Formats: sequence, structure tokens, C-alpha cells
Amino acid sequence: MRASGADGYLERVARYVDGVLSQMAGHFGNQPSHRLAIMAAMQIADSLFQEMERKGTGGVGDVETRNVEELLTRLIAESDSLLGKS
Repeated sequence: MRASGADGYLERVARYVDGVLSQMAGHFGNQPSHRLAIMAAMQIADSLFQEMERKGTGGVGDVETRNVEELLTRLIAESDSLLGKS
């Protein structure tokens, strides 16, 4: 990722991610920040994959989607465990 530049690329990316995090917080309510971050990452990845499929640039298939879902479920469980949450 470009760290600097006259076009403010990194700032725009940060604002976009912050906006998605805010949407997740508004939609899902009182959730631990790590869960909101994971949900935001899922939303961003979903948007990217949908756009890739729309443009025909190599979106994901059902198998890859299931693998991502399984991985994220495990990550949420592991992060909850590390934080002493159930």
C-alpha cells in the first residue's frame, strides 16, 4: 500500500475503513472491537470479490468462500478465547 502521496490515497483508504467500521458498529451494536474489525474486513472483502466477479477478473468460487467463512469463524473464536470472552 502506498504510504504517502499528493493524492491522499492512504487517507481515503483509512476513511473508507473507518466508515465500514462505523457501519458495523451501528448495525451490530455493542460488540468487541476485534469482532467489528473482522466483520468490517469481511464486508470490504465481500465488496471487492463482488466487484471482481462483476468485472470478470477472477472472483472467488463457493469453495474459496466457504474456506474464508471457516477461517473467520475460527479467528473470531480464537480472539474471543484469548480475550477471555465466550
